[in-house]
Amino acid sequence: MTKKRWWGIGVAIVLVGGLLVAGGGIGLSLIPFPGKQDVARPECGKLPSRSEVREALSQHRDLAARLERVGKGVSVKVEAPCGDQADEALIRIVYHTKEERDAVSSILADHSFGVPVELIER
Repeated sequence: MTKKRWWGIGVAIVLVGGLLVAGGGIGLSLIPFPGKQDVARPECGKLPSRSEVREALSQHRDLAARLERVGKGVSVKVEAPCGDQADEALIRIVYHTKEERDAVSSILADHSFGVPVELIER
């Protein structure tokens, strides 16, 4: 094989390797992907009962208070997002700014309510 062909094969290997590393990094959440949700909630039909979520929030009032202190736009509430399945619920955290979302995400990276959480920008 000629030197040009080896060079072309080497470039192709580097490109494919780079794509694999980037894809793996995005898939493992090591590399942020625009529009990717940090906190994903289960689909309707798989959420815990409203009473379970209320109990979790009650047991973690300190965490809720810490989240709400992040900014004026942050609130933490029990919500039923699946209208026809009113007994299913989750904890909904509303925020207004990117800074609030980043601070909330940082706290939730180390602490949990033990039930699904949904972040909503308002």
